[in-house]
Amino acid sequence: MLATPIIKTPQDQQMLAIEFGSAVDAERLRGWRVSKHHLHSHAMRDALKFGRLAGKRWRYYLKRNEAALSLDELIAGIEREPQAEIGFLLVAKPTWMPAPKMIGIAWCRRTWCSHIVLDFLAAHPGTFGKDYAGIGTALLYSIARVAGRIGAPLVWGEATALSASFYRRVLANSGILDHFFIPDRTLAKMRARLTLHGERKTSSKS
Repeated sequence: MLATPIIKTPQDQQMLAIEFGSAVDAERLRGWRVSKHHLHSHAMRDALKFGRLAGKRWRYYLKRNEAALSLDELIAGIEREPQAEIGFLLVAKPTWMPAPKMIGIAWCRRTWCSHIVLDFLAAHPGTFGKDYAGIGTALLYSIARVAGRIGAPLVWGEATALSASFYRRVLANSGILDHFFIPDRTLAKMRARLTLHGERKTSSKS
């Protein structure tokens, strides 16, 4: 388990399980759906698109032996080849029922110079309009934890017209437009907040 943050849900505050994704998780992304009467929602369509693209990208990297299935695998891959590009999928799973089996994902790449690129961040379309809050933030803070474990001094990515306001709020940076950069000092603060803001202690190494 990478992290166990607390988020807001229709069942009050609940603990998420953030972990590295597996083949089963990537396959579940094929099952994300948006009902016809929600197709007008740009946010839902983006979530569906990003989820499916993340699964497709994960399968491509796995086929090339360039995907990490755990934090230990990611660290070992970097030790074998310091300039390796390695992809990894983080998944947010509920610890309560009823809920989708996977309510959020983040597809990332560790670059040759030990930065992390966040390509896709999405909540399950079924969480929209149902009093969920904090899924994206929990995943972003968990990426900061991965960055700390592998010594990555920077996380960066692209912001869409819809997601830019999310990154401005979470990163307290009103200047974010179509891209964002999270430097080491900010990543360190995020790691501290992940624990301070309701994370349950765990003995897991990852």
